[in-house]
Amino acid sequence: MRQIRLIVTAGLPGSGKSIIAEGHARAIGAPVLSVDPIEAAMWRSDIPKYMTGIAAYEVAAAVAEENLKLGLTVIVDAVNPVEAARATWVRLSKRQKSKLIFVEAHCSDEGVHRKRIENRVRGITGMPDIPWERVEERRAEYEPWSIDRITIDTATKSPEALVQDVLVQMGDV
Repeated sequence: MRQIRLIVTAGLPGSGKSIIAEGHARAIGAPVLSVDPIEAAMWRSDIPKYMTGIAAYEVAAAVAEENLKLGLTVIVDAVNPVEAARATWVRLSKRQKSKLIFVEAHCSDEGVHRKRIENRVRGITGMPDIPWERVEERRAEYEPWSIDRITIDTATKSPEALVQDVLVQMGDV
């Protein structure tokens, strides 16, 4: 029997992490817990924006934990820009004795990355699409990794090829 996994996608907005998370989830039949819709729901509930950052991660972690307890592999979709956010998943995987796999998406071509941001419409009620300037700010805030991870450059491959690469690296095909 395969070990239960906590698969956490990470990367800047527009890096391709959500496409990878969603494609992987469809391929293996796992739930995806995306932090952005959770945070948007908090905003729609009149929780001030300055209070929702780490709180949205904690809500996602609580839901992930319940699914892990059921023996389900869970995929998390979140920027995870700082060690404190990443530590949330490390603690959870230890508590639930699940295998933790981080997948960091990055786009090595700034022009491609910027075009993605400028053209995307995510449609998350209550959460406006992020402008390129905010992505640049997030890049400056992004902390170096001290945790092993799979890194995927999303600049040149199709979403299907990216998902296939992750599936192969994790032994899911």
